[in-house]
Amino acid sequence: MISMKFTEILKRNRELSLKPAGNEYAIGLISNITISQLKEVLELTLREGGINADVVVGDYDAIVQDSSRFSESHAVLVFWEAVNLVEDLHGKAYLMPSEDLDALAERVVSEMDFVLRNLKSTPLVLINRFSSALFYADPLREGPLSNLCKRLNEALESKVASNQIIVDLDAVLAKVSLGASVDFRQFQSSKALYSFEFFKAYAEAVKPAFMAVTGRAKKVLALDCDNTLWGGIVGEDTYSDIQMSDATLKGNVFREVQTILRGLRKEGVLLALCSKNNPSDVDKVLSEHPDMVLKEDDLVAKRVNWQDKATNLRELATELNLGLDSFVFLDDSAFEVGLIQKELPQVKCVQVPQNLSEYPALMRELRREFLTLSKTAEDQRKTEMYRQDQRRKDQASQFKSIDEYLASLGLKLTIFWGTQIPVSRAAQMTQKTNQFNLTTRRYTEADIQRMLIDPAYTLGVFSVADRYGDYGVTGMIIIRQDKDSPGSAVIDSFLMSCRVIGRNVEYAFFDEVVHTLRAGGINNLRGEYLATDKNNQVERFYDKFGFELTFDTDKGREYKICLQNYKPQYIQYIETHQPNH
Repeated sequence: MISMKFTEILKRNRELSLKPAGNEYAIGLISNITISQLKEVLELTLREGGINADVVVGDYDAIVQDSSRFSESHAVLVFWEAVNLVEDLHGKAYLMPSEDLDALAERVVSEMDFVLRNLKSTPLVLINRFSSALFYADPLREGPLSNLCKRLNEALESKVASNQIIVDLDAVLAKVSLGASVDFRQFQSSKALYSFEFFKAYAEAVKPAFMAVTGRAKKVLALDCDNTLWGGIVGEDTYSDIQMSDATLKGNVFREVQTILRGLRKEGVLLALCSKNNPSDVDKVLSEHPDMVLKEDDLVAKRVNWQDKATNLRELATELNLGLDSFVFLDDSAFEVGLIQKELPQVKCVQVPQNLSEYPALMRELRREFLTLSKTAEDQRKTEMYRQDQRRKDQASQFKSIDEYLASLGLKLTIFWGTQIPVSRAAQMTQKTNQFNLTTRRYTEADIQRMLIDPAYTLGVFSVADRYGDYGVTGMIIIRQDKDSPGSAVIDSFLMSCRVIGRNVEYAFFDEVVHTLRAGGINNLRGEYLATDKNNQVERFYDKFGFELTFDTDKGREYKICLQNYKPQYIQYIETHQPNH
């Protein structure tokens, strides 16, 4: 989209609006400058990412009022420009007494409190960092405008909640260049400060936040080996000629790339190999080459063989129990990239640049594809957890039945309720879980926090462990009391990580949920299944417990049950524990 003209964006955006992908996603744009051009640009950027965005631009210079008006939106973007806090501030700041600037800062900070408070329950809020870069660029002296921005940013950083993300506007300006980002003529005539080129770059910059909060962030990076992880071809070049050392310019590039990859793994990205090589050759490099930064333990899975890479990626997706749309494929070959783009269009493909000096910068940019808004302890252990699961699968073949195998694992289920639950992990699961997810509703940390203090909601999560290790917190339920029917409740969300699918922990957990609800005076329970293209495996989940089907369409199913008629599953081989409950 970066190369598209505005008329082309308008046309393409209209085309996508006629065939929307999913439910409407409402976004409010509020600002003290004119930003109407951003509407079409942002809508197209998100629609091409699978988000049915509907962007509404607020009134000019009505940020406080519009923060209330758009608080019920799915997301709000705030353009609060320092240069327009008062008319011609970029010039007047040099003439204003210090006490007047202090009073202005106090006024804006006070308004900031109102805005952030109004938006405290909005699932996603993006607010730009105050910047003077377009009007003051003296590297040796701090002017009054830049000093004001510094004070406002310090206040902003101290006040934002977990659902409110500060956008580094200077980073976007630097990418576009200051000269290409601004339209001074339009600013002088209509307060339209930013150029069309800037808006395209800005939309791309904030897109990962929307992809993350709607469950569309990538999870797996599948890597080629030769001339992708290292310079040279294993099996053709001598072992010593494989380059990934800082002793050579070429090797230094691959060493930096591997360092970035290890950082991605630490952030929770799953790294896998998908390469045409002899497996023994690659294993030798991984385990023995002294310059190898990336290690075997950093990899969650490997497909190193001579079959086509589309087949290998399908097999990796099956092994990891993840959708192909959560994959990014990295290869140096235009042929291989073209094959995957044709065979598996849901996979994002990235080719190693011909100019190798650009490769590390490409990898740093690629980090955006895997953005998660909530950081958890599980992220750092994710690769280890998947490797533990592979050991479980290797042992499964020794048993005659699945129940015999599951009983051998020594499964332990620990359930946490209310304020015991880890908020970051709970929010992350709603944003990332797709397969075992009955309603696929996405929530931020602020949403979870709000539910925890609302007596109408009951929230529970569970962690799972067995003799091979700890899966971490992997399941969650959100229950809302029916205010119109005392003694009744509705299951808003029930979800579980793909890592523990097939172990029957969902049944043991649900038995405990019903027991807890009964103890709390709930006699009637309703549930629903909202169909997506990924969650069909849980379409009949409620049938197993004796729920009565009350509504059935191709978009979903609704159920109800009197809990006296509930059919517990009694999974005997799962030990259940509820600390302090």
